[in-house]
Amino acid sequence: MDDRLPEGGRPEPRRPDASMTLLTSMLERPLDPSYQAAADRRRAAGEPPATSSRTVLVFVMMLLTGLLFAIGAQALRPKPTAAATVRSELVSRIESLQAHSTEQEAKVTTLSREVRDLEDLALQQSGSDDLTTQIKQLEVGAAAVPLTGPGLTLTIDDAPSVDADANAGTRPSGGFQEGRVTSGDLQIVVNGLWGAGAEAIAINGHRLSSTAAIRFAGQAIIVDFRPLARPYVVTALGDPQGMQQIFEPSFAGVYLDQLTQEFQIRSSLRTSDDLTVPGDTSTRIDHASPLTSAVGSATTSRAPIPPTSGAPDPEETQP
Repeated sequence: MDDRLPEGGRPEPRRPDASMTLLTSMLERPLDPSYQAAADRRRAAGEPPATSSRTVLVFVMMLLTGLLFAIGAQALRPKPTAAATVRSELVSRIESLQAHSTEQEAKVTTLSREVRDLEDLALQQSGSDDLTTQIKQLEVGAAAVPLTGPGLTLTIDDAPSVDADANAGTRPSGGFQEGRVTSGDLQIVVNGLWGAGAEAIAINGHRLSSTAAIRFAGQAIIVDFRPLARPYVVTALGDPQGMQQIFEPSFAGVYLDQLTQEFQIRSSLRTSDDLTVPGDTSTRIDHASPLTSAVGSATTSRAPIPPTSGAPDPEETQP
């Protein structure tokens, strides 16, 4: 090695890429010189430069990887258990029975209308107008016929957070989820409307009579064993302004306001001049006996009739 310094006593500066020779060689000639020489010989002989089956191996590995992923996904998929199968069967049976019940209720309504028409015809032929009027009044008191008139519509619904938060706590009473309307809430509201002067009340199209009961089954609210779906629309016939003035400051009105403040349960109250409540399809004759009227016609005695206002027995509305 020549250690002599150039003229002036200073060493010559090094090139910036002097230390990158190895990297440059690896980038420009990635193959080992021996492999490169063999590839050059095969290329000169008209043969492919390599004899490897890398492309086929890559395809086979991709196929095997995809197969493994499919097997893993199938293994992780939850398998139906006996409980899930039983639950599915129960849901199917419940939906079928509900459809059958709705169909039978429609038939009962039609037949009841035909029976009332025949009763009216028989009474007209007997010439007993007083008895016809009395029967109509008793049917109104027993909630056996639909009614139309002015009144209030109170709509109650669960809090918006109930569906979004499945881990919400429970209400202090009954174990219902926070923000969810309970059967007890509807009982208090309905009794408050009766006390405010309501003459007829229906919840989601189900007429409340003297024998109606608002209960719960699990987290579901039922009226006379028929489930209710939210929102819960309470229709009350009567003097709209008078009922509203009495209901809002009453215990039921204050209770409903507290439900909104503490649990975000939604409610809205509006008046209307034209509301309709249906007749109670569960009303039936429990016993009958012939009675001789003043004009000599025969009538039947029906089940016990509630007061004209239709207010239910408080014991019947307890869960």
